[in-house]
Amino acid sequence: MFKQLNFPILLIHPAIGQNNVAGRQLEALFQALDEEGFEVLGAEHLEEGRLIAEAHRGLSCILFTPEAVPDLQEVEALFSAAHSRSPELPIMALSTRQSIDPELLSALRELHQIRGIIYLFEDTLPFIAGQIARTARSYLAQLLPPFFKALLDYTGRASYSWHSPGHGGGVAFRKSPVGRAFHDFFGENTLRSDLSVSVPGLGSLLDHTGPVAEAEHHTARVFGADHSFYVVNGTSTANKIIWHAYVTRDDLVLVDRNCHKSILHAIIMTGAIPIYLTGSRNDYGIIGPIAHDRFSGAQLAEHIANHPLLKDRDAPRIRLAVLTNSTYDGLCYNTDMIVEQLQDRVEVLHFDEAWFGYAAFHPFYHGRHGMSRSRPRASGHPLLFATQSPHKVLAALSQASIILARDSADQQLDHERFNEAYMMHTSTSPHYGMIASIDVATGMMAGPAGESLVQETLDEALSFRRAMQQSAEQLDDEQWWFDVWEPEDALESDNLHSKDWTLKDRVDWHGFGTMADNYALLDPIKVSLLTPGVEEKGRLAKSGIPATLVTRFLANRGLVVEKTGLYSFLILFSLGITKGKWSTLLSELREFKRLYDLNAPLESTLPDIAGQPPYAGLGLRDLGEQLHRCYKQHSLVRLQRDMYTELPQMHLRPADAYQQMVRGHVEPVPVDALSGRMSAVMLVPYPPGIPVIMPGERFPEDNVIAAYLDAAIDLETRFPGFGNDIHGLRNDLIAGERRWRVDCLVE
Repeated sequence: MFKQLNFPILLIHPAIGQNNVAGRQLEALFQALDEEGFEVLGAEHLEEGRLIAEAHRGLSCILFTPEAVPDLQEVEALFSAAHSRSPELPIMALSTRQSIDPELLSALRELHQIRGIIYLFEDTLPFIAGQIARTARSYLAQLLPPFFKALLDYTGRASYSWHSPGHGGGVAFRKSPVGRAFHDFFGENTLRSDLSVSVPGLGSLLDHTGPVAEAEHHTARVFGADHSFYVVNGTSTANKIIWHAYVTRDDLVLVDRNCHKSILHAIIMTGAIPIYLTGSRNDYGIIGPIAHDRFSGAQLAEHIANHPLLKDRDAPRIRLAVLTNSTYDGLCYNTDMIVEQLQDRVEVLHFDEAWFGYAAFHPFYHGRHGMSRSRPRASGHPLLFATQSPHKVLAALSQASIILARDSADQQLDHERFNEAYMMHTSTSPHYGMIASIDVATGMMAGPAGESLVQETLDEALSFRRAMQQSAEQLDDEQWWFDVWEPEDALESDNLHSKDWTLKDRVDWHGFGTMADNYALLDPIKVSLLTPGVEEKGRLAKSGIPATLVTRFLANRGLVVEKTGLYSFLILFSLGITKGKWSTLLSELREFKRLYDLNAPLESTLPDIAGQPPYAGLGLRDLGEQLHRCYKQHSLVRLQRDMYTELPQMHLRPADAYQQMVRGHVEPVPVDALSGRMSAVMLVPYPPGIPVIMPGERFPEDNVIAAYLDAAIDLETRFPGFGNDIHGLRNDLIAGERRWRVDCLVE
C-alpha cells in the first residue's frame, strides 16, 4: 500500500559515513532498510536531526543514538519538533553498545515518547531492518484517514478497469499527443485514482456507505459535529442542499443580506419569503456584523409585522436563519450569543462558514463557530448547520465542501430525509480525489497537529501585521503608507488573546458604532490594508490612492489578493502562507510606494494597460490621482454606503420574479429609467459582492442605485480595466453603441 508514498526514516548517529565498525554497520542497515522499501535520511547530530524533523513533515520513523545525548533538553527538542504535527510518529533509540547507562535509560523512558530500543549489534541486520520497517508501516497505516487509505490501497493493486471513466486509469490519454501532455502534467496517480462508483470497496458517496461513511463520521468527530456530509461541487451546492432539505414555498427565512449569492439562489429555488438583516458599514465600505439586538424577539416581530408579503397572514415561525461567519472582512460572531438569542424563534440555524473552516481547531476562536463544543444543548435551541470550504482555508482540492450538523435537544437530523435533498444536488460520478482531499484535510486537523497548523498561520499573520507597523514607523510623519485595519493595541502583547481583537462599543478604529460586549471579533488571519484617500465620515481627501491601482500592480508581479474595495484590500493568510510569501508581498508594497512617489511610467509599473489610449504617457501617480478624482466626482464611497443602508421594497417573492423572467415576461431597461421598475434579476456589484437589489424588488425613487450604476459605467468607460464588475447589468452592443441595461419585469 505504501510503495507510492515517500516517507523516509530519519537516523541520527555520529558514526554515519565513518570508516569504523559502527559506521560500516550503519551503512549496511541503510541498505537493509532500502530493501524493505524505505529511504533513510542521515544526520550526525541531534540538532541537525531536529531541523530535519521540523522541516520534513513526511517521516515514518526516527532513530537516534542515546550515547550521543549531551543532555535531555536536546532530546526533548527533537521530540517536540517531530510530534508538533505528527503526535504518533515513532521515535526509537538505536544503540551501538551492548547496554545503555541505566540512569540515561530511565530518563529517556520518563519522557514517555520512546517507542523502543534497538541494539545494532544484537541481531541480524535484516531482522533489525524488519523491526524498524514494521514500526514505520504500522505508523503509516494509522496515519492515513479511512477513505484515502482505501483509495491508495485500491489504486496500488493495478486492477484493470472495465468501467467508466473512459480514459481507463489514464491509458486513453497516452494514445494522443495532446492527451499524453495531459497525462504527463497530472501524473499517473491522479488518473489511476479517478474511478467509477462501480468500484467495490470504496463505498458510496450518495448512500454514505463503506470508507466514505467512515470518512464522514471521522470528519464529524474532528470538527465537533454530530453528522457530516461530503459535497464535491462546492459550498454553493452545500448551502442549497440544506435549504432544499428544510425550506419549502412560503416558508419564512431570516437571511443575512451580506451573504453569498448561493443563499440568494436557494431563496429563489425554494420559493421562501425572506426577511433580510443588514450590518452597518464603515467609511471604507468594510461591512460590520449584524447588531446583536437585531435577533431579539421584539425586532424580529417588528420585521414580520411590517413585511409586505405577510400583511394578511398570522405571524409565522421562522423556518431557517442563515448567517455568514466569518464575514468577508474577517469579523467573527459570538455564535453562542446568537443561538441563545434565537432560542424558540428559529427551527434551523445555518452558519455559512466557507472561509472559517479552521476555527474549531484553536482556542482563540472558542465559542465563535457553528459547531462550538462548549455550547449546551438547551431546549428550544435550533438544529444547527455549518457549511465549510476546506479548499479555501485548509488543504483540499477546489470545490471540496463539508456540511456539518449538530442536533439540538428537541430536534435530531433525519439522515434518510436529509439525504433526499443531498442526492438531488450530488453527482452520480463524484471525483474520488476530491473526496480523498476532504478526508485528508480532516486528518491534518485532527488532534494537536490541527492547533499547531492554525497557530503557525496566526503567527505568520501577526508577523506580517507587525512588519507593516514597523515599515510605517521607519517613515517620516509626512510620508504615506498603508494602514492596517485592526484594534489599536492588538499588537502590544507578545501573546495572542481574543479579548485584544474583540470589537468594543463605539471605538473609532472599526467605525461600526454600537457593539454588544464580546459579540464580534476580528480574525487576525484576514488582513485588510487601507490606502490613503478617505477622511472622516467617508469624505474623500484632496488626493488618494484607490486600492484597485495597488492590487493591479501586485497582480502584474504575480501577487493576487483576495478582495479589493475602493480604498481597502484583503490579504488572506491560510495554511499555505509562509514567511517567504508575505515577505515578498511586503517588499512589493514598498516597491509600489517607491514607484508611486517617483510617478514611474506605466510601461514599467502596469505594462498590461500601458499601451491603451487612455493611459498613454501617464505615470503611476498620474493614474492614481485621476482615478481618485473620478471616485470623488461621483461620491462613490457615499453612494456605496447609501445604496446598502435601506433595502429596496419587496413586491414579489424572489422565486415568483425569477419565474416571470424564465417565461420571458421581462424587458431590458436603461439605467436612467430604472426608477420605480421591478427588477427581474439579482444586481450584484463587485466589490463588495452583495446584491443591491433582488428579483421582485423595486428600484427606489431616489435613484441611488442608478446613480451608482452611472458612476460604475463612467469609471469603466474612462478607465478601461478599472471598473467594477456588476452581475446583472447588461452591456449590449446595439447599432454600434454600448447600451447599459437591467432586465425588469413587464408590469
